[in-house]
Amino acid sequence: MLCVPNSRHSYDSHIQPHEYFWVDHQSFLLSCGYRLRPRYDPAWVPSWKLAKPKNTRPFNCEDGSSLLKDHVLDATRVTDGVKVVLKRVHSDGDEIQIALYLSSIQMSSDPRNCTVPILDVITLPDDKYVLLVMPYLRIFNTPPFHCRGEVVEALRQFLQGLEFMHEHNISHGDACLLNLMMEESRVVPKGSHFKLSSSHDGVNLNLTWRHRCTVAPVRYFYIDFGLSRWHPHGHESATALGVVGQLKDIPELSAAVPYNPFKLDICQLGRTILEVIEEYPDLQMFIPFAEHMTRPNPNDRPSATEALTEFEAVVSTIKRRTLRARIWRKTDTISERFSCFINRIPVL
Repeated sequence: MLCVPNSRHSYDSHIQPHEYFWVDHQSFLLSCGYRLRPRYDPAWVPSWKLAKPKNTRPFNCEDGSSLLKDHVLDATRVTDGVKVVLKRVHSDGDEIQIALYLSSIQMSSDPRNCTVPILDVITLPDDKYVLLVMPYLRIFNTPPFHCRGEVVEALRQFLQGLEFMHEHNISHGDACLLNLMMEESRVVPKGSHFKLSSSHDGVNLNLTWRHRCTVAPVRYFYIDFGLSRWHPHGHESATALGVVGQLKDIPELSAAVPYNPFKLDICQLGRTILEVIEEYPDLQMFIPFAEHMTRPNPNDRPSATEALTEFEAVVSTIKRRTLRARIWRKTDTISERFSCFINRIPVL
């Protein structure tokens, strides 16, 4: 939804139309206890206009870049300074109902539930939309994995989380890379910037982090239930339509022929796992299990429970020493690896 400019504010020329909503609601959100970044203050003066030297460019400033998505933005909770993410959703849609159900006390008591918790719901003045307040997270595969054990823990949580959702007859609909997240506070204690996750301050590419295996446990989460659905009659009769999600080339996707959304979830997660395996040559032992999840015929794919069982069978064959051994991305050069060992600085 593109917010149409109104008479309440005049917008700096650097504010894009899809950001007007956040400028218009900055004061309201502050009254609700959430502070947006300076760029979205109605009285914002671009920092590069005040900077010395005078030829400072916008891309060299934290407040110099616009949003990629109009409905999601980070904020700071005023009471404790904790970073959160705000997402605008329809007040009467499936997304809010499913998100709140999965975040309920009853559902949260299951340790397999790794769906993102809803911390707060802000009702907007127009009543057509609400803002879901969620923890600040980062995509799960950055910073890079240090050892097989870190990968195992991430994949285990995502497989358990998918099993949990499917047990409750909920299909995710987009179980792909950009919706698989990690809670970063242990791994990146200085925090990262919402627009530039490889930076602490949104300008300098100087991210520092700790290896996940040294600060475990690290939690992983599914986000974005915009394509999720509840299927009260179970898996066998569940159907979906549409070429949707991040991966548009999954065989059964169709705008005309119904397909099973639970089998789609399996394939989406399997494809994402294969993407990670492709990046790390030392993860080849997981290829057969992931390929089973991505078979062209949906009926040949395992259920979430079966996929988890297959995964644990593979893990059981890996020696503890092998789980702890260092792994590298195939793009990491010899000089980068040597520098990492000498300086004890992670490679990014």
